[in-house]
Amino acid sequence: MSRFAIPRFRGIHNLSLLIVLVWLLTFTYHERYVPYKSAKSCLWPDLPEQHDSGRTDVLFIADPQLIDRHTYPKRNEILLKLSQHTVDVYIHKNYNSIMNNLKPDYVFFLGDYLDNGRSSTDEYFYNQLERFNKIFLRNDYTINENFFVNVAGNHDIGWADGVKLKAKARFMETFGNPNAIVNINDVDFVTLDSISLSSSVNNIRKESRQFLDENFADADSKRDKPRVLLTHVPLYRDVEVNKCGPLRENPVFHLGGGYQYKLALDQDISLEILKRIKPNIIFSGDDHDYCDINHTEVINDPVTREITVKSISMAMGIKYPGIQLLSFVNRDPENEYAPEFSYDTKLCYLPSPYACIATYVPLAILSGLLVLWWNIKHRSSRYNYSVLPIQSGASTNATKISNFLKEQEEGTSYSTSIPKYTSTSLAASEGYSFKDSLKFKISNFIKKWNIHGFFKQIILLAVLVILLYYIGFCLTL
Repeated sequence: MSRFAIPRFRGIHNLSLLIVLVWLLTFTYHERYVPYKSAKSCLWPDLPEQHDSGRTDVLFIADPQLIDRHTYPKRNEILLKLSQHTVDVYIHKNYNSIMNNLKPDYVFFLGDYLDNGRSSTDEYFYNQLERFNKIFLRNDYTINENFFVNVAGNHDIGWADGVKLKAKARFMETFGNPNAIVNINDVDFVTLDSISLSSSVNNIRKESRQFLDENFADADSKRDKPRVLLTHVPLYRDVEVNKCGPLRENPVFHLGGGYQYKLALDQDISLEILKRIKPNIIFSGDDHDYCDINHTEVINDPVTREITVKSISMAMGIKYPGIQLLSFVNRDPENEYAPEFSYDTKLCYLPSPYACIATYVPLAILSGLLVLWWNIKHRSSRYNYSVLPIQSGASTNATKISNFLKEQEEGTSYSTSIPKYTSTSLAASEGYSFKDSLKFKISNFIKKWNIHGFFKQIILLAVLVILLYYIGFCLTL
């Protein structure tokens, strides 16, 4: 009967090839299959069957906030680069899978594109902008046509009185006007720079104030089209009454603030926005976690739903990053029997950010142990047997010679030392002997356990695995 046996690797190259193959399969699973599977499980919301021909699908992405030195000021350069790479690849591979599988008609970002856009020099800003574009821009989408990145976040321009006018002007030049109306399928998507509107400085708030006054002057008038409001900072709410719902990770929605940020707009500004714009639904960001509430502050007006969208980044303090989907249909103005505006929206989770790391680290340790095992198992035969193999019936002299050589090899010989005929002092002689003996023992240990060969092979294997990952799974994103 045959018994299970560990495969015999006759050369380190065979073992290395097997390890690289295992890494290839592991990378394929985590870097390609997991994002693909996650995206396939994310489906557009269901709408009534008669609406399908006129539906519009919109993807919302919040707070990519690409990390930099401002995010982790105490990390050394190597750790910072590794952190940036890890976060960027996580966003990029999942974003690509989402876009390839869902193929949204429109994409809207909700602010905070770079972690320190507001304080960056022009040179640094445009360098980081290339990084942002590399992750998100695609040939099948055009900025300000079906791809919108004009919602300004506090990390992009500052907050309220702290808004940096130079950063704001650069933002407008790069991403577009943060106060705008885009009509899609006869639905107005209203982008509002609520950050500048919150300022007490006229030079900062005047453009947002003018935008409201020109487009939504009459708070008593009825809206003539459905409206979707996009703002980076969420509107004020009574957190004791308006709970965010079961999909939120942190049960508390905080209303506080600090340097260059506030977690919700002031109550009076929020009320003015609701009265004037009268949105059917609001999408906001900034909080990084999910929140779904209904605003009932405006008397005699319909309830307004607000959804705060999860961050897409793994570095924003949430366990499960996510994106938001919106599907809607609108009435046909030429058909009085066509259905009115209706929509549905849903949260889609991205894969657990640390699952791949929890696999890669143990696999790296196991790979190293396998190479070490092979080197120990296949070390020179002189360390696996006595120096001179003794067969039964060997002469007494042969046994003595073998034992003597073994003692010399291991540094344990107790034979009579050779007389010293030099004039060297006793202390110097003893010091020299100790150093020489230590060097000999270290050298013997390295040779005995084949440590030199182990490090050479493990370095080569590490380089091969890193090149496989970078060329096969990063450059091809």
